[in-house]
Amino acid sequence: MTNLQPLPFDPAIEQLDLFALHFAPQAQCPDWASAELEYRRFLNLKKCYPNQLLMPSGAAWQLWQAHILDTRRYRSDCERLFGRFIDHFPYLGHDSTADRRERHFAEQLYQGLYARHYSSAGSALALSD
Repeated sequence: MTNLQPLPFDPAIEQLDLFALHFAPQAQCPDWASAELEYRRFLNLKKCYPNQLLMPSGAAWQLWQAHILDTRRYRSDCERLFGRFIDHFPYLGHDSTADRRERHFAEQLYQGLYARHYSSAGSALALSD
């Protein structure tokens, strides 16, 4: 088990307005507070590990999908939070064995960083494929 190394939230990620995502059909999360927290944690990990391919889990994945579909907001939020657009390839893991390995590595890396920085009690949910 990894020792917890708390990762402070970037204030811009804490203040990000995610209210509109509640209405997106892609984001049907019964526990919105937990879903938003997991998505903010994903964004925070992405900011702290900008060169890593991270594959978020269920709730964060759903909110990311919904956020991306609001293209103007997503583009603007990415520029403000990261200084660049964060690309997304939703089909990662479907093309080849090497592609599946890359997806598996990205999932494992995300889950490991999540556990390292955000406690094992609130660890990332399993992907719902």
